[in-house]
Amino acid sequence: MGMTASVRMVLAILACGILTACAGSPGSSGGDCVSQYDSVASASTWDGLKDAMLGYKERGRVASLRTQARGDDVGAGDQDAVRVVDLLNRNGRRLVQVDVWRTDAGAWRAGVWSQCID
Repeated sequence: MGMTASVRMVLAILACGILTACAGSPGSSGGDCVSQYDSVASASTWDGLKDAMLGYKERGRVASLRTQARGDDVGAGDQDAVRVVDLLNRNGRRLVQVDVWRTDAGAWRAGVWSQCID
């Protein structure tokens, strides 16, 4: 019976140590939260990017695209987005909305803005 109490005490101490370590890990509340784009697709041309977005399957099967906004700096994130595009399922429901921008090298990129909230 003394051995069981000792094992419980060791397990309790280990659990406290693990919880303390997790409480200080980045992103949990340590202030290291970073907003960023999660990549959806990239291509060297607009048509190639459209094809790549149609092939995106992380949030469901994409059946079509719908441009929501066009112009300079229309996106939510830190890129100078030139389009905001909805990726739609076969029923026309939005799976995800992406910002589209051109890189300095002229390539096309699409991504979902992940806003960090502390």
